[in-house]
Amino acid sequence: MRVAALISGGKDSMLAMHIAAEKHEIVCLVSAIPENPESYMFHTPNLHLLDAIALCLDRPIYKVPTPGKEEEEVEDLTKALQVLKIDGIVIGGIESEYQRSRFAKVCEKLGIEMLAPLWHVEPEKIMKEVAENFEVIFVRTAAMGLDERWLGRRIDENAIEELKSLNKKYGIHVAGEGGEFETLVLDAPLYRKRIAIKSYSIVKDANSSTMVVKEFAIEDK
Repeated sequence: MRVAALISGGKDSMLAMHIAAEKHEIVCLVSAIPENPESYMFHTPNLHLLDAIALCLDRPIYKVPTPGKEEEEVEDLTKALQVLKIDGIVIGGIESEYQRSRFAKVCEKLGIEMLAPLWHVEPEKIMKEVAENFEVIFVRTAAMGLDERWLGRRIDENAIEELKSLNKKYGIHVAGEGGEFETLVLDAPLYRKRIAIKSYSIVKDANSSTMVVKEFAIEDK
């Protein structure tokens, strides 16, 4: 099938796209750009890197602006997807029935298929696959035990073991499905080039800390 990959720059959407690419043609990337930083559906940190990610993947990207209001953002995505000549979309959902059901409605309305290769996959398995095949860093933390020292840290075996300990202690989701953390993919198997971060700032509020990339470069692999 010819499919569009819904990407955010984070690990789940990127891993889902890579799995889907084994059997389907990824013809384009689609990204929602919510005005609301607390979007119900979509990842928001460092969306200004999406063009760089598309360049690294050597695929066109369609960015969908949305106010980020509940339900309205689903309609905005539906309107954007209906102009694309695709047979399906790829999503990175793991356990959120809220997201899955809304993407399913979008696909039903447009008469296309929804591919969710990570749906109900064991979180530790997802994280290990990410650690082994991708270069991914934490760019937002919002949970007990995850402070700003995690920002910029790479997902690796040590990080996974610490997350498992935090899961036992505080109940956080090992893959961050509950919004405990968000990530940024700097390199992946499908990337023709990689992203190198040159400078960043850290923005904190009462509930979270976010790494905001200020300068970056696109490098040969």
